Amino acid sequence: AFISFPFSLFLLIVLSLSSQLANSANNTQNFHYFCDQDNDRGNYTDNSIYHTNLKTLLSTLTSNTQINYGFYNFSNGENTNKVYAIGLCRGDVKNQTECLSCLKGSSNNLTQLCPNRKEAIGWYEDEKCMLRYSNRSIFRLMEIGPAYYASNPNISTDLIVFNETVRNLLDDLTKRASSGDSRLKYAADSARGPNDQTIYGLVQCTPDLSEADCNSCLVQSVERIPIDCCKDKIGGRVVRPSCNMRFETSFRFYDPTATPPPPPSTTNNTSSPPPEPGTCYYAH
Repeated sequence: AFISFPFSLFLLIVLSLSSQLANSANNTQNFHYFCDQDNDRGNYTDNSIYHTNLKTLLSTLTSNTQINYGFYNFSNGENTNKVYAIGLCRGDVKNQTECLSCLKGSSNNLTQLCPNRKEAIGWYEDEKCMLRYSNRSIFRLMEIGPAYYASNPNISTDLIVFNETVRNLLDDLTKRASSGDSRLKYAADSARGPNDQTIYGLVQCTPDLSEADCNSCLVQSVERIPIDCCKDKIGGRVVRPSCNMRFETSFRFYDPTATPPPPPSTTNNTSSPPPEPGTCYYAH
């Protein structure tokens, strides 16, 4: 025999399920990720020591309130069970709660979409933040892949002037970001393009990179614009593990009021030393 229940209850269940599915879709639609496609780094088993270390590490990273400049690099564990993680918020995201919330969302998505992978990377909410983890050291390591590209489908007018303006803007931002310190390597600005259009640009490196490595990563990214994605387009982006760049026309996609961190201490202007084995670690 069928058990009957009110139609209103049935409708409530359907709406609840629909809402959950919609929220799940919204959580992943602005998430770009790579799960170590070639599986070079291997897999971990559920509830293994590596899995426990990863969960502890991600929980520590996404709840740390001692760091207020948006860059987190931690490690946890020993030997083959050691896990490394880097979290980076976009340079204009100065609200710590917003930054950690983005990293938390990225952590949830990454572990669900890349189950049991020892290495994974993801960018969340239009590159508002990036999170990556691995069983190898990834600190101070300049890596240009895996990468993804995106562009605005619309073509610019007066292509020669437009492309030259974009290139000059991004070249200038590259120099400014590369000269940043071990807490922030970020620059954003605008330039006047053809037909009185405003072109906005943003570049950023993980600040653990040297000035030379940051510059190299961004230069290679800018050089890919006419090759891979964005030739003659009014907007585009190149996103890599160690750096990213983006430009848009008549659309300011960053917060221009964000202020840089205070100047570094005169007694210590170097990057933090590598983490000691078996410790959770964050860089100053």
